[in-house]
Amino acid sequence: MEEAVAFWSAVTGWDPSPRRGEDGQFLTLVPRRGQAYVKVQAVAGPAGVHLDLDSADRPALVERSRTLGATTAWTYHDVEVARSPGGLTFCHTVVDGEPSLVRDGSTILDQVCLDIPSTCWEAEVAFWQALTGREPEVGALPEFVRLVEDGRVRLLLQRLDEEDGPVRAHPDLATSDRRSDAVRHVALGARVRDEHDHWTVLEAPGGQVYCLTDRDPATGRAV
Repeated sequence: MEEAVAFWSAVTGWDPSPRRGEDGQFLTLVPRRGQAYVKVQAVAGPAGVHLDLDSADRPALVERSRTLGATTAWTYHDVEVARSPGGLTFCHTVVDGEPSLVRDGSTILDQVCLDIPSTCWEAEVAFWQALTGREPEVGALPEFVRLVEDGRVRLLLQRLDEEDGPVRAHPDLATSDRRSDAVRHVALGARVRDEHDHWTVLEAPGGQVYCLTDRDPATGRAV
């Protein structure tokens, strides 16, 4: 975990908080401005991403997510861990302040991409739209749907070519200079896995796959 924390702290420019949890397995990356919204957790298995859904009325949100098709995976203390209809893990958490993105034009981790096999595409889009209350935005490529709310982490839903398998997720960083950022990330310990016209796929120390994407860091929008 130490190598992964050092890497993500370096690429985001955010400081790791003191550890918490019975085994010191949780910490938060604290930005210089605005509320924190990225947390790191030590796990026994492969690296991955899950969403924390904050609510001032957690029982109501739990019930709503179940009504929309979520299932309970397990409970950690008072936190219910759930799965979306396609199997993506997420947690029902209590709001602590108002998590917000403060953009200053520099590269920023501002988006989570949900990688969705084609058989559960429509169900997942409907589920996340209804649960977040965000209207879907479909761009030039129909295999991508964006759920956007100003000042909050963006959700990008991506339909995969594969038919089956669980929904999974990865973080995206918006950058105005993808080539330079990729070089810097590799120097910090990442490795490049793939190159596309508008994004680069990398793997961070610890195994987390993520993307550097050609989007305006000041707005989050494609350039």
